[in-house]
Amino acid sequence: MTNTLLAPRSGRLFGHAAALQREPLGFLSQCARGYGSVVPLRLPFTPTLLLLDSEDIERVLVTDHHNFVKPIWLRTAAVRRLLGDGLVTTDGDEWRRQRRQCQNAFHPHLIPSYGDTFAKLTARMLGEWRDGQSRDVQSDMSRLTLEIVAQTMLGRDIADRAGQIGEAMDTVMVCFAAKHRLFGLIPFPPTRREARAIQQLDALVDRIVADFRDEGHQGDEAPLLASLLDDPSQSEASIREQVKTFLAAGHESSALALTWAFLMLARHPDADDCLARELGAVLGGRAPVPSDLPNLPYTLAIVKETLRLYPPLWMIGRTTVKDCEIGGVAAPGGSLILTSPWAVQRRDLYFPKPDEFVPERWLGQEQTNLPRYAYFPFGGGPRVCIGQNFAVMEAVLLLATIAQQFRLDAPPDQSVRPWATMTLRPPAGNVMRLMDRNALLRTVSA
Repeated sequence: MTNTLLAPRSGRLFGHAAALQREPLGFLSQCARGYGSVVPLRLPFTPTLLLLDSEDIERVLVTDHHNFVKPIWLRTAAVRRLLGDGLVTTDGDEWRRQRRQCQNAFHPHLIPSYGDTFAKLTARMLGEWRDGQSRDVQSDMSRLTLEIVAQTMLGRDIADRAGQIGEAMDTVMVCFAAKHRLFGLIPFPPTRREARAIQQLDALVDRIVADFRDEGHQGDEAPLLASLLDDPSQSEASIREQVKTFLAAGHESSALALTWAFLMLARHPDADDCLARELGAVLGGRAPVPSDLPNLPYTLAIVKETLRLYPPLWMIGRTTVKDCEIGGVAAPGGSLILTSPWAVQRRDLYFPKPDEFVPERWLGQEQTNLPRYAYFPFGGGPRVCIGQNFAVMEAVLLLATIAQQFRLDAPPDQSVRPWATMTLRPPAGNVMRLMDRNALLRTVSA
């Protein structure tokens, strides 16, 4: 592929930083569609390259990952106020130690055992849903997935605290998006609202840990928290930071994937009908279990297509350790290297009709011919999201459980324009109407 050094017009003072602050997704899409596979960006204080070719992305994330470390913005006070020195923000030997410590909770033999918890907590949520009711689905999905990660990883039922924890996390993420899209180049202090949310979140996490200690624990009931508490080198602060990291990252991706999936299904009734037929044929009204996954290819295709169009992790950054060349372009040591699942996964080079919701693209030959890093919603390489298999299984089983009972409808003029915070969120206030599928079938039969 021939690379050019063309780039969108930049501002005189802050270069491309203003466009990234004002309209990041539109700017990234513009870069992907008209400026080659390596786009040089002007950001204050640091040379920056935006990578849009799958081979270059694979080199940074996988084959030469030792020369590309986490960028400075993940070590700023703004991010550390939420995640501290946890798995997301650390690097080097400390990151490797933490990764090994947390890995057992996501071992392939253990993940299917979480299916009963998925079913129990989803059934509890659906017990509150009624035909014809209007619901803030993102709020419901966030609460549900937060309860799931707390129950599976921490051994705690947090039904009475999930709303407070979710609200505090939302506050921090929204405040971050409002102030820090310039990648930590400007060290904004926390607002009073943000500081209160962080203080509340810390207190809630400390209570979860204290309750767990008081009641005793079995490692298989709470593999993550048990591993942290059994390590004498862990300070109270480091335990809190890891728990916050997994509560935040562990529920957000699945909640957003489910919310976007329901929004897409509401706008694509043919896909919703295909989903309903598959669920009826495979499940026949019973709750899905992990062993059903191979028999739910269309349900999985909906999740994969949703993650293609709306990846929670919309931007990935690295910093070069030493001088190198990427895609034929020089990158001095200390350069900022950016790539964007949002932009790459919408390139027509890789996906026909890239902006359209087409679950069927994941059912045939098309996906087998796809370059490895043309699709990377969970990142890649050694630092790939530790919970990606958990998240995908959770999203498929929850989607199957909910969609088997309810169809979710939305007004045709309701916006689905994504909002780039720390993650890629639907617009606030997206309310959907519940329609009981059994009631719909009775109406059609009559």
